[in-house]
Amino acid sequence: MTIASIRRLSAALSMLAPAVNGLAQPVSAPIPVEDIFSINAAAAVEHHSNIFRVADGAGDTVVRALLGLRFERDISLQRITAYATLEPVKYVNFSSYDYLGYTAGGAWAWEVGRPLFGELTARFAQFQTPFDAITGGQNNLQNVQFGRALFGFRMTQNWALIGAVDNAVGTNSLASQAASDFNRVGAEFGVRRAAAGSATEIDFVWRHENGSYPNQQVYDSNGNLLPASVDNAYRQDAALMRVTYRPTDVSRISGSIGYTRRSYENVSQRDFSGVTGGLDFVWPLSGAVTMRAAVFRTIDSATLPTANYIDAMGIALRPTWQVGARTSVDAVLAVATRSYKGDPGFVLDGTPVRKDNINEVGLRLSYEVARRIFLFADAARIDRTSNYDQYAYTDNWFGIGVRASF
Repeated sequence: MTIASIRRLSAALSMLAPAVNGLAQPVSAPIPVEDIFSINAAAAVEHHSNIFRVADGAGDTVVRALLGLRFERDISLQRITAYATLEPVKYVNFSSYDYLGYTAGGAWAWEVGRPLFGELTARFAQFQTPFDAITGGQNNLQNVQFGRALFGFRMTQNWALIGAVDNAVGTNSLASQAASDFNRVGAEFGVRRAAAGSATEIDFVWRHENGSYPNQQVYDSNGNLLPASVDNAYRQDAALMRVTYRPTDVSRISGSIGYTRRSYENVSQRDFSGVTGGLDFVWPLSGAVTMRAAVFRTIDSATLPTANYIDAMGIALRPTWQVGARTSVDAVLAVATRSYKGDPGFVLDGTPVRKDNINEVGLRLSYEVARRIFLFADAARIDRTSNYDQYAYTDNWFGIGVRASF
């Protein structure tokens, strides 16, 4: 994939950026940092057959660049991290869609003696809403600010109490998407099991969050005017288990699973309750092939401009084949389903719930021309089918580029 492919794939599967949508994660004790200061840069050109991902779309060529800086330093038991990334994007034919994306943030992981530990985190981001998320390929820029404070107390060598509070605020540049501006406040409390010298950590937490929207929803997900404006404020509770397990140096299982209940004061027929979560797997199939896989079910939707939830589930397989010392091949095979069950339109209008199926296949060839400098070529195909014909599309795209890290 190109420098934006993982982001697009995550959006396509409704797998949200953990710094924005993930539950507040407890931290481990600081570990040694290999590089105090690092620079990442990339440039790519990609051509899409259906740039706006609509039923009968036009093609375009997109030029992307990326420059990222990161600083990490350990000071005794403290770790300080700061980062910033700029991503300018240029559309050759549709220049009015050009934009500058960015992320910036930092974290302070701390310990006081043996029993007390925690982390303070902040993140700011601007990105373009994926075109398949808004009818007609409109140009919408989303801005998200996220903050989190986590605290922990070790009761014994293996058990600790953990708690966190967090806040996320999101806004949209398009007036038509103002109903999706949100403010989410969350809190959680639980325990962690982490045996000394073990590669396994398990957290059991209860999480509560309140979501509020300053602007009421007046259109449903199909763009139809609702018979009455709707306040999408919600309350949500979840009992979660998070696990990180490293059986070997090159394999890992991590993620969370739990039971979530969300309730709305307005149009309560769309209330949700059920199992949610996701797991990531990394394991070697041979000395040259490594498989990465992810399975998930989520009702978060902050990377999609909707003021209500989307019940999304899917699986993605990402094998890597190290052909030689400098050449590698990466592949992606992903499938997902999205049901717009949180949209009040299907209740108020009596219309069927919108359901989409998304499939993606992709391939990347990468060659290391010098130490930490790579040339790459990509090809991918994304298909979406829907019970509403206007949302079906196919986008074939390919790209070439270079990336480097220092």
